[in-house]
Amino acid sequence: MSTKRKPETQVPAEESDQLIIRPLGAGQEVGRSCIMIEFKGKKIMLDCGIHPGLSGMDALPFVDLIEADEIDLLLISHFHLDHCGALPWFLLKTSFKGRCFMTHATKAIYRWLLSDYIKVSNIATEQMLYTESDLEASMDKIETINFHEEKDILGIKFWAYNAGHVLGAAMFMLEIAGVKILYTGDFSRQEDRHLMAAEIPNIHPDVLITESTYGTHIHEKREEREFVGINVRHTYP
Repeated sequence: MSTKRKPETQVPAEESDQLIIRPLGAGQEVGRSCIMIEFKGKKIMLDCGIHPGLSGMDALPFVDLIEADEIDLLLISHFHLDHCGALPWFLLKTSFKGRCFMTHATKAIYRWLLSDYIKVSNIATEQMLYTESDLEASMDKIETINFHEEKDILGIKFWAYNAGHVLGAAMFMLEIAGVKILYTGDFSRQEDRHLMAAEIPNIHPDVLITESTYGTHIHEKREEREFVGINVRHTYP
């Protein structure tokens, strides 16, 4: 006599040891960086960019795959459009109720860079993701964090390291239930005249999520780039 097999009991999310990393953008493509992390019942979104080659709703990350109101924390690495261009839309036009952080410099430049994006977007008004007033309203929903300042939101510890790349760019270390995850965003290990090189954390993360658009490239040293630039300017005044 056969008996029915009892269904396996599902482990509650907050008790599960499974770490889920889901690219909602920038997965095997360049642009609309947006990574979802789920661990121990916590949900974190890393960056919220747009695709530079698309417009309107087509440029957004694949946020229809998630429930925005379940996200606890949203971290923005820097002000480039492919990392934050969808943020005003996400903060104001979805059910997101969590908290959003970026560095002080990123927030200051984000305001003006996205304002310029709105002005130069060559699409119909009804296809625009957000307006200038939406952008202004999004500023009230963004909190700031200093480099090396540790915060704890609902049991999610996180802090920022300098990423080089552009002014204010940050790499974020997250710690959930003792597990450490480092998200780099875009970073540069080359010191520039106005930027320090990306920091190397003295903490070894359990998981590394890193930008690799130029992962196989070897860039010239700053001195070599400047030498070429000076000679070009002298040759073509």
